[in-house]
Amino acid sequence: MESGIDIKPGDARRNIVTTGVDLNALIGREFRIGEVRLRGVRPCEPCSHLEKLTKRGIKKALAGRGGLRAEILFPGKIRFGDPVEFNH
Repeated sequence: MESGIDIKPGDARRNIVTTGVDLNALIGREFRIGEVRLRGVRPCEPCSHLEKLTKRGIKKALAGRGGLRAEILFPGKIRFGDPVEFNH
């Protein structure tokens, strides 16, 4: 990570970790991962609690890319490698 803080994906306390996905573009839109249909609700910025549980400076390092809160519209299974799919 360019911030100098080295963490593994699971350390960020996120349910699903993605790369190359503009999560902010999913706010207010429906999308799918595996069998699960979701709607992006709002950004999920890192908080002080996350920093207490992980490493000092993580809040600043993840600012603007902390994740997305999403509503589950249809449940199902998500498997490693399932793409994030949405209509452009």
